[in-house]
Amino acid sequence: MVLLELMRRAAPVLNLEIGVIHVDHGLRGSASRADARFVQDTCQALGIPFFLYELHMAPDSSNLEEEARTRRYEAVHTCMTEKGYRLAATGHTTDDQAETILYRMIRGSGIRGIAGMDFVSRSGIIRPLLSRTREQIRSFADENRIVYVNDQTNADTSRPRNLIRHEILPLMEKINPRVAQSLFRLSEIAREESLVMDTQSTSLMKAAAVFDWGIVKAYRGDLFLKAPDAVLRRCIIMIVSSMLDDTRGIDARQVEQIYAVVTGVCRAHTLKRRLRVFSQNSLVVFQETGKEPYYRIPTPVSGTYGIEHIRKALRIEGIPGAEDSMIVRSVLPGDRFRHTRVCELLRKAGVASPLRPFWPVVLRADRIIAVADITAESPYSVVFSDYE
Repeated sequence: MVLLELMRRAAPVLNLEIGVIHVDHGLRGSASRADARFVQDTCQALGIPFFLYELHMAPDSSNLEEEARTRRYEAVHTCMTEKGYRLAATGHTTDDQAETILYRMIRGSGIRGIAGMDFVSRSGIIRPLLSRTREQIRSFADENRIVYVNDQTNADTSRPRNLIRHEILPLMEKINPRVAQSLFRLSEIAREESLVMDTQSTSLMKAAAVFDWGIVKAYRGDLFLKAPDAVLRRCIIMIVSSMLDDTRGIDARQVEQIYAVVTGVCRAHTLKRRLRVFSQNSLVVFQETGKEPYYRIPTPVSGTYGIEHIRKALRIEGIPGAEDSMIVRSVLPGDRFRHTRVCELLRKAGVASPLRPFWPVVLRADRIIAVADITAESPYSVVFSDYE
């Protein structure tokens, strides 16, 4: 509510159009519905658009806090897209940052995790109050007679973050009453050092890259092994984070499992059932897993079509018109073209084996009529072009 008041005051000065999203997780029954009505009534009184997203979550989730956070941010980004907002502001404070850092330290996070929450994230989340303490926020609310409600679940110390808030941080304050500010400074130092690591890891990633098809990437294992361990581990985090579309990265245990693949201790590892990492012929390959085909795109008869999944475009020419449209999809096990297995055609053409499951084929009436870039066997022209 303090954030809303400050944004409301800033709006005419900064030429902002503001709205309010309220996320009801559905875990507190009538209490959460009452909170939603409180926010809605406040917004109506101020003439500010109000958007309610109800998640209907089950309270028996194995990792309730993490699932609630994930779905809450999904709702925020959905609202931004649907309603046309470029940024979303949250009310996180210095105390929230301290709790986040301690939570990540306890879970075994590295320096990237200790950097904590950003003032401005790449996904459009901004945190204007991050350098202010919770006590400062309360004082501002009292001085300005800002009415607010308390979520009673914040007192439940069976939840890890509440335990940190109500028991662990107060113990630490007996040693240093300004422990929250100290942890905030630690996050700033970690963020600066993390940026240096990101720069070095990006350089390593570019130098070692053999191919990058979005859902499958390969890197030179020898260059990975020559890199300092800290840079290599950060490189692993960056690759996996981009492929899983998770800006927070992965935990230390998962990093070590992939590191073991890179260094030859084990041959393969599957992460979250979504990403497989394996070594093959001096390459380290990262590829998404899932139900095949990995993509399936209906197309008109001819033209150039982007395949976002593999960051490629296909230029299709010379195929005569017909009433039935074509399908471009990835290769499936057992696919044949003119009595020859497609995988064998790709092998003879020198296509790296990690790429073969993602290679495009063109079908009409459930029959493969062309294989991308394999022109010798087909009367049609189906070749890769630049993807935009």
